[in-house]
Amino acid sequence: MRPATEQDATFLFALYRSVREPELQAIGWPDAQIDAFCEMQHRFRTTGYGQYLPPVETTLVLWEGNPAGMLAVCRSAERWVLVNIELLPAARGKGIGSELIARLQQDAVSAGVGLRLQAASASPVVRLYERCGFESVTDDGMVRQMEWPHGKPRRASPRKPGNRGTDKQTVD
Repeated sequence: MRPATEQDATFLFALYRSVREPELQAIGWPDAQIDAFCEMQHRFRTTGYGQYLPPVETTLVLWEGNPAGMLAVCRSAERWVLVNIELLPAARGKGIGSELIARLQQDAVSAGVGLRLQAASASPVVRLYERCGFESVTDDGMVRQMEWPHGKPRRASPRKPGNRGTDKQTVD
């Protein structure tokens, strides 16, 4: 991981587009319309990150030495907000998201703060957050607010064959 810089703007746009593209293609938008929409939304989101107090810290996620995703966190003295986590399609399903969240949780414990996030209620990413120990605080049917309070232990993953009798937990 490393802090994102202005030189990463092209990658961050491509990453954002890779996340949004499937849903936009499903409604039948042509590539040019998807590009225009994603560019507008990505610019809006990036500008919005500067509106947080304190501002959002955007970190590039590296996998096998190459940019594979991003993590955006707002760190206040009382609580940290996991604003966004995105991975390229090729990096999904490899445990990278779980590892990023586990590291963020360790850092939050060290800082003495809890974590909060929000996700679309129907999003499959909610299952990842639940596996990582986040609990729903509110859910209006569209957006789910979730929290991971400071010091709460992470839920253990089911043991895989070969780990019997060890304290090692697997991260999926």
